[in-house]
Amino acid sequence: MSPPPRCPVAVALVHYPVYDRRGELVTTSITTVDVHDVARTARTFGVSPFYVVTPVEAQRDLARKVADHWVKGWGARSGHPRTEAIALVRVVASLADARVDFEADHGVRPTLVVTGASLDRDLTTFAALRDRIARHEARGVLVVFGTGWGLARDLTDAADLRLEPIRGLSGFNHLPVRAAVAIVLDRLLAGGV
Repeated sequence: MSPPPRCPVAVALVHYPVYDRRGELVTTSITTVDVHDVARTARTFGVSPFYVVTPVEAQRDLARKVADHWVKGWGARSGHPRTEAIALVRVVASLADARVDFEADHGVRPTLVVTGASLDRDLTTFAALRDRIARHEARGVLVVFGTGWGLARDLTDAADLRLEPIRGLSGFNHLPVRAAVAIVLDRLLAGGV
């Protein structure tokens, strides 16, 4: 049985502008496990593409090298299912580049939805965004995740929507981004709450 139609959804993993633990703006390093795991999660939930966003050319080269291994290199020839997931990876220098690419692919400018553990005002619930996606009220959605200690305030303030934070029962709120992506996509696209 195929899933019901919905508007296109993509994810972006932003490495700049983000905060370090002292609250300073920094560029974080790409980790190859994030590239692998977020791509696999994106593929599982039918999200495409998965944007890896960094202004650092050497870091973009690293992400492309990982992707090329699985899409064009030995990994592709091995028949591993990871190939299908890693094929969703697009490496870009900025979030603006990701939006332009999304619009070129889907013919619509995406609604920019930011996430973060510290977001605390003008929040959209998972249920409200899930309904917008299912009803095509948003013609396209780009869900943005930050690395480090979260997305820069300028970026979150400029977003179309700020998604409510994931809240656990313990009060501890510092999930690895790979886990956050999986939880958010499950809540938005599989109906989990």
